[in-house]
Amino acid sequence: MTELNKRRLGRTGLMVTELGLGGFQFTGEFGVPRAVAFDIMDLAFRSGINFVDSAPMYGFGESEELVGRGTEKAGGQIYISTKVGWLDRTIVRNLGDEAYRDEAAIRRVVEHSMRLLGRSYLDIVMVHEPEWKQWGLDPDTGDGVILTTLERLKKEGVIGAIGMGGGHLDVMTRLAETGRFDVLLTFMHYDLAVQDAKERLLPAAKKHDMGVILGGPFRQGALAVKQEARIAEMRRTGEYPWGFNEEVVRKIDHIYKLADETGIPLAEMGVRYLLSDPQVSTVIPGPRKVEELESNLEAARKGPLPEDVLEQIRKI
Repeated sequence: MTELNKRRLGRTGLMVTELGLGGFQFTGEFGVPRAVAFDIMDLAFRSGINFVDSAPMYGFGESEELVGRGTEKAGGQIYISTKVGWLDRTIVRNLGDEAYRDEAAIRRVVEHSMRLLGRSYLDIVMVHEPEWKQWGLDPDTGDGVILTTLERLKKEGVIGAIGMGGGHLDVMTRLAETGRFDVLLTFMHYDLAVQDAKERLLPAAKKHDMGVILGGPFRQGALAVKQEARIAEMRRTGEYPWGFNEEVVRKIDHIYKLADETGIPLAEMGVRYLLSDPQVSTVIPGPRKVEELESNLEAARKGPLPEDVLEQIRKI
């Protein structure tokens, strides 16, 4: 079995497998049996994956609990990133929006994550959706209770790295430029159909040696398997869900044709395309089935796409 390559996660210095595991979707919230979640993690860790991403809001804490049990069983060095945010789905929801600017509440959430994950130290803690006004974050300086609290926890040796995870490119880019974050996780802004993160966010990350984690590589499934009927329905009704518009679905049409012409399965093309960018530290699909993870592993082991295919994607 070919080993998964590892890449440096920016200035954290952590060497993470270029294929990681997203913990968003393998909870009861998505109808995934717990036994299947453990099977997914068992395969991931046996296959060499050493990076898992979770958050308190994923399954209202179930994702962290599952990851904690799964990594404990696996043994070995597995790095975990988790987050602080979506506090209405956490143990401090009774405080309402005030929790977002309350250091004690933020610490309480982090400590609860540590208990669920079974860790006395967290490798990475991210601000979840840093653009939310509840945080009161100044995007040009990073000043705010949440970042001050995470910096204190880092100094205290409770966490190793500070990150941000979200989908608002402008705010994330401005925060990256402050130099106060070690890692970023972005989704829906870098995949086969959309690459706007490459214009500003990734250059800012490179300037400050931030690790780059890419989530949601399959654009809600439309880049995992062909969804021509779904796309036709969007066009018929004129109703496009978040992350889609006519320009995006036009590009998806061309990507589907390219997959047919090259014989490269769609999901494989998506993973290998992102791994063709050396600035990307790790890609973290969120499998709901063991078979989905098997497909992702097979794709990652094949490495970056050939240059001629990359050129055709650039033209699209």
